[in-house]
Amino acid sequence: MPKNKIKWGIIGIGAMGESHAQTLLSNSVENAELHAVCDIDLKCETKFPNIKFFRNSDDLFKDNSVDAILISTPHTTHVPLGIQSLKSGKHTLVEKPLSITAKKTLELINFAKSSNVSFGVMLNQRTNPIYKTLKQMIIDNELGEIQRIQWTITDWFRSNYYYSTSNWRASWQGEGGGVLINQSIHQLDLWQWLFGMPDRVHANINLGRFHNIEVEDDVTALFKYHNGSHGLFVTTTGEAPGVNRLEVASDNGLMIIENNKMIWNKNEISSSEYLKSSKKSMEKPNIKIEELNFEEINFSTERKNIIQNFSNQILGIERLYVDGEEGLNSVELMNAMIYSGLNNTEVSIPINRENYEKKLAEMIAENKG
Repeated sequence: MPKNKIKWGIIGIGAMGESHAQTLLSNSVENAELHAVCDIDLKCETKFPNIKFFRNSDDLFKDNSVDAILISTPHTTHVPLGIQSLKSGKHTLVEKPLSITAKKTLELINFAKSSNVSFGVMLNQRTNPIYKTLKQMIIDNELGEIQRIQWTITDWFRSNYYYSTSNWRASWQGEGGGVLINQSIHQLDLWQWLFGMPDRVHANINLGRFHNIEVEDDVTALFKYHNGSHGLFVTTTGEAPGVNRLEVASDNGLMIIENNKMIWNKNEISSSEYLKSSKKSMEKPNIKIEELNFEEINFSTERKNIIQNFSNQILGIERLYVDGEEGLNSVELMNAMIYSGLNNTEVSIPINRENYEKKLAEMIAENKG
């Protein structure tokens, strides 16, 4: 008989893993149920007393009753656990980022290509209707040629207490970076998904500007594209109240996304056509303002959407929305920004991956002890 419910096992019952577990226990994901959890901390067993508990991931992977694994452990463990999960024949969904370096990320992606199970990554903000709408508009060429992009994403405020709650956080060895790899990896993924990968990047990064940490908590980066368009990316975990504002200036007008609204200042005549044909010195094309309002969608709902889609894909109900291979570009972009910032130089993308591994090793060595 065909399976009608996917049995999930979750590795890592920290803040995020516990949230995923509660999502599955709430029965809000159709065709799926929480079957097992795994963590080296025995206290996690008491959080879910009616769920099968494993302290050793090897034992979880050997359990034939588990169909799918969600890996929600510290970043550096994603690749070895992901490979082990795929090797055991489990459908495997990995929390973002797939790894802390593009080189390591490719190891997992390449291994997944040889497996016969599903492989996904938790890049949940792609399920947000506002970004899905913008993606479709770009596909349909409603914006025309994109000239400038600016994303200010500074509402990721975190306290010193947040960084002190886990010893792997905010370190080069444990987390592989700061705001870029943990929080704004979402916007970096959305950026490359919507606008493509830039050709070059020059980033300014501040290490521990606001917090007592060794990694970056304040970043401003310039992205350059071969066609002359460019983008500015600004993010931090030290600003309050902060803002999440995306501007996309294009031939057909200006798109502004903020506070669950899309405001499309649409040129009645494209700017390229108007500047060639206009007989007036400084007047701009007339615009028509279109405003779309979206219901607020929280991160828990977005994550639930990914788990739902992954479960449905296993059952053959729908296609996989975010394939694991798509976890590479955001890591590649993050690596380039950190490498540029640490060396105070403009870099081409992709950067030399071996050089990044060496730079990361240097940062780890400098901050030991």
